[in-house]
Amino acid sequence: MKTFAIAGLILTGTVAAVYAQGSAPFDLPPANSTSPATALDDLPSRTISNGIVSAKVYLPGKFGFYRATRFDHAGMITHVTYKGHDYGRYWFAKTSPNVRNFTYDADGVVAHNNNSAAGPVEEFGENGFDYAGRGGRFLKIGVGILQRDNDTYNRFHTYPILNEGRRSTRVTANSIRFTQDVSGDPSGYGYSHSKTVTMVPGKPQMTIEVRLKNTGRKPIDTTVYNHHFTTLSPGNEAIELVAPFKLVNARPMPNDVIKIDGARMTYLRGMTGQEQIASDLTGWGDSASDNDFRITNTKTGYGLRLRADLPIARLLWWSIPTTLSLEPYMAIKLAPGEEKRWTHTLDYYGPGDN
Repeated sequence: MKTFAIAGLILTGTVAAVYAQGSAPFDLPPANSTSPATALDDLPSRTISNGIVSAKVYLPGKFGFYRATRFDHAGMITHVTYKGHDYGRYWFAKTSPNVRNFTYDADGVVAHNNNSAAGPVEEFGENGFDYAGRGGRFLKIGVGILQRDNDTYNRFHTYPILNEGRRSTRVTANSIRFTQDVSGDPSGYGYSHSKTVTMVPGKPQMTIEVRLKNTGRKPIDTTVYNHHFTTLSPGNEAIELVAPFKLVNARPMPNDVIKIDGARMTYLRGMTGQEQIASDLTGWGDSASDNDFRITNTKTGYGLRLRADLPIARLLWWSIPTTLSLEPYMAIKLAPGEEKRWTHTLDYYGPGDN
C-alpha cells in the first residue's frame, strides 16, 4: 500500500486519495475532460532575458494561459532558466475542469483549471465576499470584480467574472509590464494595479515590482503572496530551506521526510507517488528582513533566494513530488486613494556560483 503525506501527516490507501484533492472524494476525471499541459505552450506569451536568465511570461486575455479566479491573470511565468536548469516546469501533466484542486491519473498530476498555474504568480485574498450576498459583487485583485455564487469563499472554486477592467501590456527585451484598472463598479471597489517583471541586467536575478492603488469608495483589506511552483529536483530530493530565523512548523511534519534544525529545513529523502507535505511555518517577526529565504538542491547546487520588502503575515510551505512552494503572505490595507508598492526579488544560483 502506498503512503502519502498531507498537511504534514502521513496517510495511506484511499484516505490519502481523498485528501489528494482536498475534501472532495477521489474520482478519476473523465478521460475526455483532460487536456495535456503541453497544450498551454502555444498560448500568447513573451520571452524576456538578460542573457543570463530567461523566462516565458504569458499574457492575460480571452485566450490567456490562466482564465480562472484564484491567481492574478497577468504575468503567469514558466520556464525560468538559468545555467540550463528550468526552475519553472509544469507541475501537472494534465488539466481538467472535473477535479477539485488536483488529483492523479496514470499519467501523473491532473490540475483543475483554477489551479493549473505556474510561478512565480501572485494570489490576493478576496474583499467583500461576506457582505455581497448571493449574486452580489466582490473583489479579487488581479482578476477583477467577481460574482458570489456560493455560501463560503473557496479559492479552488471558479467564480463568474463580472468586471475585468482595462488591461495593457508593455514589453522590452528584458522586461514586461502589466497594468489593470478597475473603476466605476457598482460594488464600490476599484483599483489600479501594475506589475513589472524584469531580468536585471548583468545578474542572475528577476524582480517583480508591484504598485497597487485603491481607486474605489471602499477600503481594501487583503493579503498577497507569491506561489512559486518551483522545480529543483525530482521528488524534492536533497532540498534545503534556510530562513533568517528559527523555523517552527505549526503542524506535524513526517520525520522520515523532513528535518528542521534551527533556521534550516531539510528533505531527508525524495517524495514519491501521491505524497504531499504542507504546514504553516512560524518564528518570523515584524521586520521585512525576515522575508528572505534560500531554497537549494544540495546535490546539484541549483537554488534560488526569495525575498520581498514587506513583513510576513503568514508563511506556508507546500510540496508534492513535482514541485515545491514557499508562500510568504503579506498584509495589504489601503483606504480609498491610498497606494502601496512592493518588490519580490529572486536570485538564481547554480554549480560554480559562490
